[in-house]
Amino acid sequence: MTWDSDMAAYPRRWILRRSRPAQWRALQQEFDLHPLTAQLLFQRGFSDLEELDTFLNPSLAKMHDPFLMKDMGRAVYEVLLALDGGQRIVIHGDYDVDGICSVSVLYSFLRALGANVSYFIPTREQNGYGIAEPTVRRLAQDGNDLLISTDCGVSNVDEIALARELGMRVVVVDHHTVPEILPPANAILNPLQRDCNFPFKQLAAVGVTFNFVVALRKELRSRGVFAHVKEPDIRALLDLVAMGTIADVMPLVGENRIFVRSGLEILGSKKRPGIAALLERIGRPESQVNTETVSYGIAPRLNAAGRIGDASICVELLTTRSYQRALQLAERLDAMNRRRQEVERGILDEALAKAQAEVDLERKILLIAGVDWPGGVLGIVASRLTERYHRPAIIVSIQDGVARGSARSIEGFDILDLLRQSDPLLSTYGGHTAAAGLSFAADNLEALRDALNQSANVVLKTSGLPTPQIVLDGSVELGDLDERFVRDLARLAPFGMANAEPIFLAEHTIASRARVVGSDHLRARFRDDTAALDAIGFSLADRQPLLSSAVAIAFSPRHSTFRGRARLEMHLRDIRSAVNNQADEVFDALESHDAPND
Repeated sequence: MTWDSDMAAYPRRWILRRSRPAQWRALQQEFDLHPLTAQLLFQRGFSDLEELDTFLNPSLAKMHDPFLMKDMGRAVYEVLLALDGGQRIVIHGDYDVDGICSVSVLYSFLRALGANVSYFIPTREQNGYGIAEPTVRRLAQDGNDLLISTDCGVSNVDEIALARELGMRVVVVDHHTVPEILPPANAILNPLQRDCNFPFKQLAAVGVTFNFVVALRKELRSRGVFAHVKEPDIRALLDLVAMGTIADVMPLVGENRIFVRSGLEILGSKKRPGIAALLERIGRPESQVNTETVSYGIAPRLNAAGRIGDASICVELLTTRSYQRALQLAERLDAMNRRRQEVERGILDEALAKAQAEVDLERKILLIAGVDWPGGVLGIVASRLTERYHRPAIIVSIQDGVARGSARSIEGFDILDLLRQSDPLLSTYGGHTAAAGLSFAADNLEALRDALNQSANVVLKTSGLPTPQIVLDGSVELGDLDERFVRDLARLAPFGMANAEPIFLAEHTIASRARVVGSDHLRARFRDDTAALDAIGFSLADRQPLLSSAVAIAFSPRHSTFRGRARLEMHLRDIRSAVNNQADEVFDALESHDAPND
C-alpha cells in the first residue's frame, strides 16, 4: 500500500472553529492585531490581556525565580562546594537531544567557571536508559566527588543509593514523572515533585538545567565572584535550550516559549561552531531557522548517534570552540543519520508487510515483531505505522527470548492504559498516553496480540477508531492574508506543541500551474476572487486530479525565502472538491471553548 492510497483510505474530517467578533474585538484593539489573529488567539484560550501580553512578548525577564523550584538552594550549594574545593564534577546525561543539550548547557557553564568537570553519555545498547550500576562504580572509581544527572535519575533509586555509599554526592536534574519512592540524592530538581512551588511544570530537562544555571549565576553574583572571574554569557546557551525543548516535543508556552523564541534567534546567528557545521550539512542556507529546522534537520542528526552509536560526540560537537573539529563531527553525525535511515527503511519495509496483514484481519492494534531489529529505530518505525494506518502500533525486537520495543498511539487512544490491562503478559512497561516502551517474554507474543486487541475492541465497541481530523482555525479569502497578517504570523511563532501552526480554510479556489515535484509532492498556484498564492503540498500528489475544477483547501500560511526574497506561501494540509465537500457533515461550527485541542 502506498502512502497516497493510505491518504485516500483514511480521509480526514475537517472541523471548522468559529467565534463571534464581539468575543475577540478587545484583543484586536489592545494589541493592534489583524482580525484573523485576534480570532485565532481567542479560540486558543486567550481572553486575559496580561496573559496575552506575556505570550506575544516573551522575554527572559519574565522567567520565574528558579529558587522557587524545590531543592534549588541545596543543588546550588552542592555545586558551589565542589567549585570551592576544586572537586571533580561529572554530568551524566541521556542519549537523546534533550539529554545531550542538558549536558552541554551545564558543562559549558561550569567549564567557563574553571570547574574540574567532565561528562558521561550512556549508549543505548551497552548501558540502557538512565543510570546503570556499572556506570556508578566506574564514575566513583574515577574519583568524582559530585554526580549531576540530567534528563534522567529521578527513578534510579538503587543506583543513586550506591553512588552515595561510594562517596559521591548526587544532584538529579530531571523532568520525567516522579515515582512514589524518590532516590536518596542530595538534591532533586524536578518541577513535577508534589511539593515543588515552581509555577511552570512543563519544562524539558534542558529547561530545568537552564534554571539551575540561572540560579547558580545569581548566587555567584551575590558572592561577588564575577569581580574576579569573567561572568559567562548564559543567554548564549539558549540555542541549546531551544533545541532540547523542541526535540522533546514540549508545549511551546510559558517559559518554553521564552526559551525557544530567544534560542531560535541565536541558532540563526550560527555563532556556535557545532550549529554552524550542522546547518551547513543540512544545506538550506536561505531558510530561516525555525522549529522545523530543529525537528527535521538538526534533531535527527543528533539523535542518530544515540540510536546507532555513541552520543558523546554530540556533546563535543555542541561545546567545541573549533569550527574545523565541528565540521568533522558534523560529517560523522551525517553519516550516522544516513545509516539510521537505511536501517529504518529496511525494518519499515518488513514491518509494513506484517502490518498490512494485521489490518486485513481488522486488528485495531498493530503488534509487529522482528528478530534482532536495532532498538534505536523501533520508535520511529512505530510512528510511521501509526501515521500510515491510523491506529496504535507496537514494534518489538526479539533477542534471546525477550521482546523489547516501543509503542505509539493516536489522538484519543491511551496506549499506556491498554498496556496496563495486559499487565500479566508484560515484564516491563512505561510511558504516557501517546508513547510507551515495553518488554515481555517472546513466548507471550500471540497471547499479548490477542489480549491487546480484545481490550481495544471493548474500548472501541461503540465509536470505533477515532477518525483522523484537521482542525481549521477559520475560513478566509486569500486576500485576507495581507502584510498586517504576515507581521502577526511572526508574533505568533514559534509553532509547535500547544501552539500549533494555524490552519485555515479557503472554500472555493481555482488552481493553475499544478505539477508534481520530488516523488509525491504537489505544487500549484491557487486563486479566489481576492488574491492568488503559491502552494506546496507534501505527499499530496494524488490530489492533482481534483484540481481540474474548483477546490476547497486546508492550508497553513508560511514565510518562505527564495533567492533572497521573502514571500508568503501556503503549505497545503488537504484538498477537497469545492462542489462535493459535504459541508453539513464535514464542517462543525464549534464554540471556541468547546473546540478540541490541536
